[in-house]
Order: sequence, then structure tokens, then C-alpha cells
Amino acid sequence: MSEEHVPADYTEMDLLEAKRFDKKVKENFMPAIISTVKQIIEDYGVLQGVCVDVGCGTAVFAIELCGYSKLKIYALEKEKAINEVARLNIEKEQLTGRIIPVLGDAHDLPFEDEFADFVISRGSYHCWKDKVRVFKEIYRVLKKGGIGFVGGGFGRYVTEEDLNRMNSLRDRSLKEGAKTYSLPDKLREIIYKAGISNFRIMYDKAGLWAEIRK
Repeated sequence: MSEEHVPADYTEMDLLEAKRFDKKVKENFMPAIISTVKQIIEDYGVLQGVCVDVGCGTAVFAIELCGYSKLKIYALEKEKAINEVARLNIEKEQLTGRIIPVLGDAHDLPFEDEFADFVISRGSYHCWKDKVRVFKEIYRVLKKGGIGFVGGGFGRYVTEEDLNRMNSLRDRSLKEGAKTYSLPDKLREIIYKAGISNFRIMYDKAGLWAEIRK
């Protein structure tokens, strides 16, 4: 798999392809993951309680976040092969019990109401077929006083060199899907349609993000 083809859609990926995908993420996007985790901790403090990572991929982000927080993270992924590589990564980092891999769909989150203190979704927003429904689901599983942080980007701490490189790679990989992360007004409209009133949109070097509070 060349770096031009870090896939936007994992459907029907087998385990070998999922492992190759995981390798490419680690090779190409770790600066963004480290930067975004640093940003989250700076903005929200050392988080604790229950977290749901929606569209976690191979759990690389969840593992990084786990290292700087006290969260118990439920790492949700809908594709079986990706979910299996996430489980292997979690075991390798000896984080079994801190990070729980969950096979499930963002459109129908397998968690009870007011389950999570923090919900993160980085880079899966463009994949959601019914974005309004997913935002409703995220709001449903948030506890009162909880925070959701949803969107995509590379964080405010990446270098210009890394930012340009990762933007170029993302544009080639996602093609039309990449435009999703440059439409703040559309994101605002979707969240309003989901019936969520307490939110703010952030759109800058760090990417396009929605902060939701309940």
C-alpha cells in the first residue's frame, strides 16, 4: 500500500491490509495524533472517567490519549479487521483494561444513555452517511457535564512542514471527502439539526472541530 492510498474507507479490508494501514498511519500521521492529544489536555485538563473514541481506527489515537489522561477508553470501530488490529495494538502497549476495543457503528452507538464523560472522534466525520444521526448518538451517550470533541485536523502544535505534508496526503487519500473538513458552516448546520444547542465550532490551523457540551 503506497502512502497515496491510506484509505478513507476500510470496508472489506482483510487483516493483512489492516496491518499495512496501521503502519501507514503510524509512519505518516503520528505528529497529528501527538499534537491533537496535547491540545486536548491543554484545553480540558487531565481527563478522567469514561471516554468513547468514535471511529477509532487501529486505536493509535486512543493509546496516545490514554498515556496523558486517566480515562477508560472504549475504542469503537465498525470494520472487523481494523478492530482486530486495534486489539493487537492495545495488547502490545499493555493497555488491556484501560482501552476496550468495541465493534460497532457510529450511527447506533452500543452504549447506554449518559455513558461517557468525554467523546472524541477524530477523522471519521467524513465517513458518516447520516451525520445528524451520529451527532444525536454522541449527545445521547454523553453524561450531563460531559464534553464531545468531534472533527478532524492535525492539532495546533504541528510544524508547518508536517502540516503541509499531512494535508497533501489527506487530500490525496480522501479526495472529495477531504473537503468535509473545510466546511464549518455545514458542520454547524448539522449540529443544529441534531438538536444540540450548546456547542462551538473551531476552524483554524488545528483543523475543523466541534466542541459539544451537555
